[in-house]
Amino acid sequence: MTKHLIAILSATAMAWAQPAWNVEHSNEQAGVDIDRFIGRPLTSPAHLSHGGLLYHTILRNGDPYKSGPSGSVLEYRKDLSLAKLLLKSKTQLATLADEHFFFVKRGAGRLDDGKRHWDLKPGIAILAPPNVPHRFTNMGDNDLEMIMLRWTAAGTPGAELFVRDTSQLPYCEENAHWNNMSRCIFGAADGLFQNERMYIVMLQPWSMSAPHVHQEGAEEIWVKLTPGVAIMNIGSELREMPENSAYLVPPTGITSHANLNLSKDNTEWWLYIARGRAPAPGAPPRGGRGGNRPPNPNLSREVKDSIVQGKPLQ
Repeated sequence: MTKHLIAILSATAMAWAQPAWNVEHSNEQAGVDIDRFIGRPLTSPAHLSHGGLLYHTILRNGDPYKSGPSGSVLEYRKDLSLAKLLLKSKTQLATLADEHFFFVKRGAGRLDDGKRHWDLKPGIAILAPPNVPHRFTNMGDNDLEMIMLRWTAAGTPGAELFVRDTSQLPYCEENAHWNNMSRCIFGAADGLFQNERMYIVMLQPWSMSAPHVHQEGAEEIWVKLTPGVAIMNIGSELREMPENSAYLVPPTGITSHANLNLSKDNTEWWLYIARGRAPAPGAPPRGGRGGNRPPNPNLSREVKDSIVQGKPLQ
């Protein structure tokens, strides 16, 4: 394994040779404490949300440009958490001022808004705009486990719940940053901020994404969805990335990041959550990730096949 890791890091070093970032400073020399930008749910206490969801914070709101508590680095979001609804439990019918995103990881359940209901299973993604009622019921034989994100809406939120089955989404990106294969879940068309987006991203076995940096104002979060341990490369250091851990890319303009799948058998999946500042007036629109490529008929951002229709609540 050590020999193979050295080979992968050699490829990383070749990428660092590009002039897109400062290659002469280690994280220590640059004064970047990458562990402040990494969060794991097991290191935080449990709290309650929705009158029944137990959640452990992974990352929380804070200033990513100044020293501060570990994990308090999110510029636009209030809280990224691992939430659980225990067996035979349900939440209140909550009407909340914040916008919420949920990604179902394990278990079976039901979501309802007081009028309609949706069946929940792993891979279901939910966007709950502000002040839209929603309630969760655990209908399975185990805990219902979800990634939960909470923030003050900045776009033009809708007036109803958006529910999508991500297994039915087409791929919207091929080999972005070398090897990322992505499915686009929610974006501006769903009432989010103009450059706000949520994807699930896959890395095939024995592959890595291209190291690259993000500038001030960019908030890019990576959450490990699949079991087992992958590797995160942040600047000059490596860290293990187990299931449900996450990191914010340090928005320094010099700290590169990449994900590595060192398994030769297992495909790895991440939840990708990103947002930036509004472009300056008159600035041209920014292109998508992955560079300029010819149109690919195998890629699509059409979501109609993934939409889960609500059924009348009995």
